[in-house]
Amino acid sequence: MTEADLLARVQARVDRAIARAELTADMGFDDVVRAVERAVGIRLRIIREIDTSGWGTLTGYLTLFADRGEASIHVRASDATLYSQFAASHELGHLLDDAHCTGPLHEPGARERSSVAPHDNPTLTTPEFEAELVAEHVAHRIARLLYASPRVAESSW
Repeated sequence: MTEADLLARVQARVDRAIARAELTADMGFDDVVRAVERAVGIRLRIIREIDTSGWGTLTGYLTLFADRGEASIHVRASDATLYSQFAASHELGHLLDDAHCTGPLHEPGARERSSVAPHDNPTLTTPEFEAELVAEHVAHRIARLLYASPRVAESSW
């Protein structure tokens, strides 16, 4: 598979993920979270963790309880809101990625992964690498929806 093929597959998965949640530019972050809940059929909480001393480079992680229809995304309380929303958006990307939702992240005994960029983590398999790229691209698309509109710019004046 060429790099162009990989990027085309990633882009197609990102497009499906954004469409799946019906995300639009008039949404705030809480609206995005609620849209993801509806899209994947779970209750979702964002938890700002105070004690992150053992996290290393981790900026956020997802815990899914499929049998209860619940998930939580944990982010560092010490991070700026914008940064923690981006970290949470990356995890939302994993939930929305139809090709990844049944993958190793949600299987019992899944290993924890560092938040090192996919390009810098040689231990990722090709499917894991692709899933991380999808989640990262979804996070960027959510950020553009939230922060690139005139509505947001005007509210900061």
